[in-house]
Amino acid sequence: MSGFEDGISFRQGNCARARSNEHFKWFVMIKNYFKIAWRNLQRNHLYAILNISGLSIGLACALIVFWFIRFQTTHDHFHKNIDRIYQITTEFHFDGVGYSRGVPTPMWKAMRTEMPQFTTGMCIEGYNAFMAVLDNTGKTIKKFKEEGPAVAYVHPEYFSIFDRHWQFGNAKASLSKPNTIVLSRAMAEKYFGKENPIGKVIRFANRLNLEVTGIVDNAVDNTDMPYGFFVSFATLTANPKFSYGGSGIDNWGGVNSNTYCFTLVPAGTNIKNVEKQLAALNKKYHGNDYKSYAHPILPYKEIHHSERYYGPMPMKWIWIMSAIGIFLIVTACFNFINMATAQALRRSKEVGIRKSVGGTKSQVFSQFMLETGIITFLAMAIGLIIATLTLPNISEWLEQPGGWPKQIVWSDGFLWIFLASLFTAVVLLAGSYPGTILAGFRPVLALKGNVTARHIGGISLRRGLIVFQFVLIQLLVICTLVVNNQVSFMLSSSVGYETKGIASIQIPAPDKINQSTFRQRLLSIPGVSDASFCLFLPTTTSNNTSNFSYDTRQKDELWQMNTKNADNHYTSTFGLTLVAGENIPQSDTIKGYLINEKVVEKLGVKNSKDVIGKNLKIWGVTAPIYGVLKNWNNGTFKSEIDPIAIFTYKDNSYRCAIKLSSTNLHQTMKEVEKLWNEYFPDYLYEQTFLDEQITKAYELENIMLKLIRVFSIISIFIGCLGLYGLVKFMASQKTKEIGVRKVLGASLTSILGIFGKEISLLIVVAFIIAAPLGWYLMHAWLEDYQYRIPIGADIMSFAILITFVVAAITAGYESLKAALKDPVKSLKSE
Repeated sequence: MSGFEDGISFRQGNCARARSNEHFKWFVMIKNYFKIAWRNLQRNHLYAILNISGLSIGLACALIVFWFIRFQTTHDHFHKNIDRIYQITTEFHFDGVGYSRGVPTPMWKAMRTEMPQFTTGMCIEGYNAFMAVLDNTGKTIKKFKEEGPAVAYVHPEYFSIFDRHWQFGNAKASLSKPNTIVLSRAMAEKYFGKENPIGKVIRFANRLNLEVTGIVDNAVDNTDMPYGFFVSFATLTANPKFSYGGSGIDNWGGVNSNTYCFTLVPAGTNIKNVEKQLAALNKKYHGNDYKSYAHPILPYKEIHHSERYYGPMPMKWIWIMSAIGIFLIVTACFNFINMATAQALRRSKEVGIRKSVGGTKSQVFSQFMLETGIITFLAMAIGLIIATLTLPNISEWLEQPGGWPKQIVWSDGFLWIFLASLFTAVVLLAGSYPGTILAGFRPVLALKGNVTARHIGGISLRRGLIVFQFVLIQLLVICTLVVNNQVSFMLSSSVGYETKGIASIQIPAPDKINQSTFRQRLLSIPGVSDASFCLFLPTTTSNNTSNFSYDTRQKDELWQMNTKNADNHYTSTFGLTLVAGENIPQSDTIKGYLINEKVVEKLGVKNSKDVIGKNLKIWGVTAPIYGVLKNWNNGTFKSEIDPIAIFTYKDNSYRCAIKLSSTNLHQTMKEVEKLWNEYFPDYLYEQTFLDEQITKAYELENIMLKLIRVFSIISIFIGCLGLYGLVKFMASQKTKEIGVRKVLGASLTSILGIFGKEISLLIVVAFIIAAPLGWYLMHAWLEDYQYRIPIGADIMSFAILITFVVAAITAGYESLKAALKDPVKSLKSE
């Protein structure tokens, strides 16, 4: 080897050793950073505990909020074609605009005729289905009652649009023929155990025998179509007398809200062109009534969040939960900044020494950011454990097992992106300012101990952070109080009739019993004072509406009537009040009508007595108006009072309402069940209470109220940690001042006043910001309710009172400790 080559080799060896030494130095430096960080945390354990506690709770809440939002915003996204799945809906243009997810049942035929390039299928959703398993002789051997949207009548094309994996059979072979049913795996196991269910027979509603022809996998948790039973749509055509949802197979004039039409749009389709085709279809098939209807097409994934179409999770609640999650994280980070800047004074000499021996600003900053990272990592680990352990219990606590995430999906890439982003954001937000302050200390001042509060941003910075925390706390308190009061108002306000002590039982076959005899036997039971056969209760989420004409007017009214089938005992059972006329006569068919005051108002008639004896034509039947009833709330307090007509139609009376006068409800209802089983031995008995059903209508509000309450308490707790840190810092800064005051004769009250005045000022400033902002936000929220509470001074006063009480409890101990400290020791410490 030449000398030249030896030189090159030597220089390369030196470079390699230099790089190795550089890497080793970095390793040693990082190792030292970790040691110093860990020792600082051990030395200042109270500071570490407070920071880790606040951050871990805030991060746990943020994770729970993330899983909630992720769960709700990915409903039905497991379908591979979710971006091309659309739903045809209905707009009613009568008196104003109404909306429904349902469509006329023959919509699917029209879609296939006019738009054959689309894959289109119908789905009629059924609730509270009664099912019985039959043996080979046709005898019932098992009976079940399925709650919720358990059953769906579907075309085979349904499975070309939505993904449900077939374990046995296929859509075309299993659902093309009438009287066939496909089960989910869970339902197959529930009904048939380990037996092969294929070819077995299930009796549906005790009227239809359906052969099991296929098995599909179970529905996932985050779906709005958790069906366990799929009945062939051809079953409805083959059994015209059997109606379970739908408004007539070929009827364009009626819409059932649970009759859905889905279509799979080809890739690249211009939806504007589809809307034009639907407008033409509407005009063609609705005939002269086409102006009263419209059929918008919407992306199916948006339906879940649509308030207009009664989506189960309106987008406003997603935004509210997102805001709460951000509030909690920001509050926890501000706590960190408060305490870290307070600790900066104690660490000033440490920073001065490091800088005097050659430490740079970047090294000091890196050291503090590493400490912040360690605290955040520990807090995130604890928060993750808390959230993981808590999540499975949330569904049970909220009484919504099917509508909330039950477990963490660790394979979800968004989860890890969120965790990484959250960790980075918290470290930067919480550590950057304190790190910059520490790195900026001048070594001379630091070593002389001349670094004061002014050099670390002063108390003004901490005041600003505490004010911001108090603003968030008071906002949450105001929101909690408004939501709580609105829900209480809705649950406690009278709906216009008696709701207590009203039980409701199902009548599976109203056309096969003597209702008069059944009612008399009910009345003979001790504790039963009245009973009425009907289809709908006075207040319900299920309603029928119909066109109608009044008196001699040649055309139908431009608005629709809410129709309720009921007998002549309906008014006495529910305590509905007649304001004019008399009750309808006893009859099995339509002989007359009762209407409410709203109908009189919308007809433009000034006096209720003037409509008595005039004719109404509903369902093609012309009959006189017998009486006018005082208005009552037919739905929730979100909507106005509906125009309502009540008339008798025996064959549709699938419900019996029972008015109870007994205090021994258990024994009374036990006797009712015994009588019911005598009439309907092949069915399962079911009873509900009217006041419970009304409460259920506000289920979402109650759930969100529970969550907001909990997050408000957590926010207050995190804010208390920050306030505690501020008071502790103030006490350390005012040690000499307090000592001098006490030597000069200051009382305990006046010393405590120093802290009280400071904190009170912060609370008042926060309230001045939070009160108008809270009023604006909650006023916008209340706009969704037709009947709502006012946001008065009582709510605002209570919000600031709660803040004062919490602040007094939090700051009291540290303030009292500082005020009671021996002035000799306080002055000697200087």
